[in-house]
Amino acid sequence: MKNALVGVGVLSALGAAGVVASVRTARKCGSTAVSPNAKRAVVLGAGFGGMSAATTLATQKDGEDLDVLLVDRQNFHLFTPILYQVATGGVTPDNVAHPIRYVARNKGFRFQESTVEHIDFEHRQVQTDDGPIQYDYLVVALGSTTNFFGIDAVQEHSLTLKTLGDGIGIRNRVLDALERADVEKDPDARRALLTFVIVGAGYTGVELGTSLRDLLMTVLLKDYPTIKSDEIRVILVEAVGRVMTGFDDSLVESATKTMRAKGVEIRLNTPVNRVEPEGVYTAGDELIPCATVIWAAGVRANVLIEQLPGEKGRDGRVTVNDCLQIEGQENIFVIGDSAAYVMPGEERPLPANAPIAIAAGKTAGKNVLHALRAEPLEPLKYRREGQLVALGRNNAVVELFGKVKVTGLLGWFVWRAVYFYKLTGVKNQIGVLLDWTFGLAGTRETNTLRTR
Repeated sequence: MKNALVGVGVLSALGAAGVVASVRTARKCGSTAVSPNAKRAVVLGAGFGGMSAATTLATQKDGEDLDVLLVDRQNFHLFTPILYQVATGGVTPDNVAHPIRYVARNKGFRFQESTVEHIDFEHRQVQTDDGPIQYDYLVVALGSTTNFFGIDAVQEHSLTLKTLGDGIGIRNRVLDALERADVEKDPDARRALLTFVIVGAGYTGVELGTSLRDLLMTVLLKDYPTIKSDEIRVILVEAVGRVMTGFDDSLVESATKTMRAKGVEIRLNTPVNRVEPEGVYTAGDELIPCATVIWAAGVRANVLIEQLPGEKGRDGRVTVNDCLQIEGQENIFVIGDSAAYVMPGEERPLPANAPIAIAAGKTAGKNVLHALRAEPLEPLKYRREGQLVALGRNNAVVELFGKVKVTGLLGWFVWRAVYFYKLTGVKNQIGVLLDWTFGLAGTRETNTLRTR
C-alpha cells in the first residue's frame, strides 16, 4: 500500500508536468500549402524515425516550396516500447496509439494511408496499393518485421508482438487459456494450457515475460479460484548464454535474479528447432508442452529493403553512409530499423531502437533540406542515452549515458518517467498515467477483445 501511494504521488506529479509541457508545444502548427511546382519529400513509415523526419521537414523548411508527405499503412503512430503492456493488460490499446493526421495537421505535413508495394528508382516513384507517388527526395523508414530464422511452422503456431493487433491477440490468448484450463479435466492438457513459452530473451522477451507473470499471479489467479499458482509456468527460452545481449553485465545479473525470484523460468543455451501445435521443440528434440508460444527472438528489416541497392546485413538492413544515404541514390535516405550505420570508431552498426531512429529521422530531414538548398549535408550524431528494461511490478534495470545504473523500485520509477515523457499526445499521457495508477492497486484490463 505504501508503494502504491508513493507511486500515485510521483506519477501524478510527472503527469502534471508532462501535460503542461505538452500543452505548451502541441499547437506549434505548420502549413501544408504548396504550389504545383513544389518539390516533394516523401517519408515512408510512421514509426519513430518516420515521424521524426516528417516533423523536422515540415517545421524547419522555413518557407521552402516543399511538399512533405508521410505514407503509412495505418493511420496512427504506435508507441512500441510499452506495447507489451497492452498484451498483459497494463495499458489500454488506445493509449499507445496516436492519430497521425492530428500530428500532420499541427506540424504542417500531409499524410496518406497506403501500403507501399515497390520503389521505382528510375522514375522516382513509390508504388502503393492506392497508386504511384512521385518524389524528389525519399526517406525510407519502413521499420522491421519478425525474424523467424526459417524455423518450421513458427508463424503458424506462435504469436508475435509487433503491432497493436498482436498485443490484443496475446492478451486474448492468455485469457482464453485460463478459461479453457478452468474447465479442462485432462491434467496434461490443463498443464499445457497453463504453460506460456516466450522464445527470445532480449528486451521485449524479458519485459513481456515478467509482466505476464505478474498478470497471472497477482491479478488473474484471483478470478480463477480453481487454478493454483504452482500450475502456472512462464518460460523464457534463449538460444545464447545470457538474457538481454548488449546490456551491462551487472544489470543483466540483477535482472536474471529478479526474474527467477518472480517465478519466470529461464532456459539459456536452448535454441528452438521448431514449433508445433503441441508445443516447442528445443535442441535435442525436447518438447516443452504448451498451448501458447510467443516469438520474440528477433527482427529483420522490412522486405522492401531488399529492393534498395547497397550492401545488406544478415538482418536485412542496408548499409548507409554517415549522412544516411545509400550507395548510388543521393536523394534517398534510409533510417531506423531499415538502416545499418556504423558510428566512427565502432565495429557494429547502431542497434535498431527508438532513440536512434528519432535522431536519424531528424538528421535525414535536415539533410533533405540541405540538399534542396544545395548545402553540405551533415552526419548523424548520436549520444547513447541509455537502456531501460522493466521487470514487472515495482522493478526495472536502467543504464543512463553509460554511467548511471539504477535497479529495483527506483529503476521502475525512472523507467516510467522516461516513457511517460516520451509518449506522444496529452490524451495518451493522461490515459497511460491512469492505467498505471489503477495498476498499482492490482487492476488490469482483462476483457477479451473480439473484432467479430
